[in-house]
Amino acid sequence: MRIAVLMTGLTAYQDRCFQALSDRGDELLLVHPDSMAYAPFDKDRFSASVIRHVWSEMPGPDVMVPLVEEFAPDVVIMWSWDGKGYRAVMKRMKGRALRVVFTSNFWHGSVKQWAGLLAHRFYVDPLFDCAWVPGERSELFARRIGFTDFIRGANSADTELFDRGAREAGELASRRRFLFAGRLIWHKAPAELAAAYRSYRTRVSDPWELHIAGDGPLRTEFEGIDGVVLHGFTQPEGLADLMHTSSALLHPAHIEWYGVVLHEAAVAGLPIIASDGVGAVPHLLQDGFNGWTVPAGDVDVLVDVMERMTRTDDARLAAMSEGSRALGSRLTPEIWAQNLHEQLAYRVDRSHD
Repeated sequence: MRIAVLMTGLTAYQDRCFQALSDRGDELLLVHPDSMAYAPFDKDRFSASVIRHVWSEMPGPDVMVPLVEEFAPDVVIMWSWDGKGYRAVMKRMKGRALRVVFTSNFWHGSVKQWAGLLAHRFYVDPLFDCAWVPGERSELFARRIGFTDFIRGANSADTELFDRGAREAGELASRRRFLFAGRLIWHKAPAELAAAYRSYRTRVSDPWELHIAGDGPLRTEFEGIDGVVLHGFTQPEGLADLMHTSSALLHPAHIEWYGVVLHEAAVAGLPIIASDGVGAVPHLLQDGFNGWTVPAGDVDVLVDVMERMTRTDDARLAAMSEGSRALGSRLTPEIWAQNLHEQLAYRVDRSHD
């Protein structure tokens, strides 16, 4: 199949997944920006087996429509909902290609979402044939705005990079480090994490360190806090190293549409503490099995659970690590690519009947 993918950003794990799709024999056109704010992935590591159109300003219809028409796709996948050029492509491709929207949103009742609910007949229905979602929260959101056809399993970590085998109980416990990995922007809750870590250090006689892999405007929230180590943005290989020198992942986001970092941490064998605002939690975190879920925005509960993790004995940490690895093993880029190929091929074939 020929698949055009119109993106608003490209991460290393997404590129790895598209490489797996290309390895199956599909021909890909990836359209994406040349950089992402606070996440400068090393583009030299991106796949060379796909066609790319890289932009610094989102191209309009005069660029996008002829670009995609020349590629002659069987499928067009669009990220997000915005962009005049991308939307023009979806309109032009009606009846000529399967039109898919990737959405990881879940319902939280914002004004924009209510507006979208009211406008879906004009804004959504004419442009898309089905929705591609990472999990059931996103599927419920897509159902609410009118979709009836879904492709599931839209996100996978680069599991080969993060999986280095089972963790030994003594090794895992000896690290004595929490790890947070993500952009330091509001919806990731860095201010709440910083406040929780300050409080945690007053309650534990021998506190774990907190390592921060990420950058953003709220980096200043962590400055001057004892025990905090700021690494800045970290390339995937370096993040895998950090995960294997840590004892638990923290991800207390207000809103995180999915959170592939939970998959990366699970594959790396880390116990996980994450908020119920993280979309990946139902798939990758089972309370008491491989960590605990906390209410988004509740600093006091986060402190309590950090303290509980610190006091957890070596055997329980090792059991949590194995639990994470078990949950994380259910999806790889190769499984992701096989599923996406089969789901797209089925719909394309059906449209030709």
